[in-house]
Amino acid sequence: MPITMPSTLLVSAFNGKKLLVVMTLLAVTLMIESQIGYIADFIPEQLSSSQGIAGFIGIWIIFTVTQYYILAFVKFNNRGSASRASFVCNVHKAVTVTQYLLAGIIAFVILQILLTQQYDTVMLSVVLSISYGLWIVTLSLLAITFFSWYSLRKEKNLMVLILAMSMIAYVVNGALGLYFNADLLMQQKPIIREGDVAVFTVPSISAELEDIMNIVYDIASTIAYVLTWIGAVMLLRPYVKSFGRIKFWVIMVTPMVYYLITFPLETLGILTYEDPETAIRNILIFTLAAAFTGIIFGYAFLSVARTLRLGSPVRNHMIIAAYGFLLFYIAGSASVNQAAYPPYGLVSIAFIGLSCYMIYSGLYLSAVSVSQDMSLRKSIRESVIEQSKLLHNIGTAEMEKRVEKQVLSMAAKTSKALAEETGVQTSLNEDEMKDYVELVINEINKKPNL
Repeated sequence: MPITMPSTLLVSAFNGKKLLVVMTLLAVTLMIESQIGYIADFIPEQLSSSQGIAGFIGIWIIFTVTQYYILAFVKFNNRGSASRASFVCNVHKAVTVTQYLLAGIIAFVILQILLTQQYDTVMLSVVLSISYGLWIVTLSLLAITFFSWYSLRKEKNLMVLILAMSMIAYVVNGALGLYFNADLLMQQKPIIREGDVAVFTVPSISAELEDIMNIVYDIASTIAYVLTWIGAVMLLRPYVKSFGRIKFWVIMVTPMVYYLITFPLETLGILTYEDPETAIRNILIFTLAAAFTGIIFGYAFLSVARTLRLGSPVRNHMIIAAYGFLLFYIAGSASVNQAAYPPYGLVSIAFIGLSCYMIYSGLYLSAVSVSQDMSLRKSIRESVIEQSKLLHNIGTAEMEKRVEKQVLSMAAKTSKALAEETGVQTSLNEDEMKDYVELVINEINKKPNL
């Protein structure tokens, strides 16, 4: 008989403080590793030293341990959904296998470095292809699911449509990124040895085609970001009041300004890469913009999640989405095509797919849960108004009691139907439904014409 961990121990293992420590450690580690990768050509001696190699091994260990924790955390939070939607469980299994395969490939690269003082660049291409492939597949699944859910529902939800379109833009961005990075890696030497300096190669395609693809890449990146921003605002708006309107808009507007300003700065030549000192500074500014965006996006979701009822489905899914966006923007800013020794940036690249899966799991289930809550509230409001009209001749206290009983019965059936349709439970419990029924009744009592 398999040994299972008691639910109380699982809840303790995934409490907010422990999760925050794990995610902070991972975010800082990936941020440092990705930045080192970008300036690897300026510090080859430091990277190839015993300390540099030990640092890379340490980063790989943190990656391996934290991804185990994250996968367990996502599985724990999706347990209710997985029982109703088998694809959620199947996707989780596929991602788990993929991530441990990536950890094993990086371990092989480390072993090559320790034993032979060299490694094969084909290993970098394999990690890049698998991780970016996971990015493309998971966000494609999310887009397809959103579009399918949007088209099948009688009441069209604009938030779901916008999020679906943003995922398509991310997929285009990921496909172009995979092509560019794979092409650049092909220009590298097949074997990278100790003492080799990292080199940022140029694409093998024509300059005209490269310019076109760069434009498409930048447009797709901007569209993906802007649509995600709009979708996030729509997703989080129901909780603005409890979070604070001014605080909410300050947090949401800041990353929009900071993220989008880097492109005109580079176009105008303000961000240049002519000498080592200027290049290092501007590379860090440019890549840290993406990391900052992830931090703000993650903070927005996480802050709103903390205002929700502890243990509610939408709270847990928003937490997963929050950390997914945080890690995606940090890991997505990394590069491995410079083929440093050791290959700093490789661990961050290997984490991109898992961060996309966290977005897939958290964002989809959050959006569905929020949308179901909105549909359920609308259904409750309509039912209360209808029942009140039918029972207006009965005494107020008795009418309210009968209305509450009938509406709650209807709401329970509606909630069950929504859960069976989507595989996701509504975040509204019975007490919250009662509170909303009372709120609507009080509104009706203030309007005698109803």
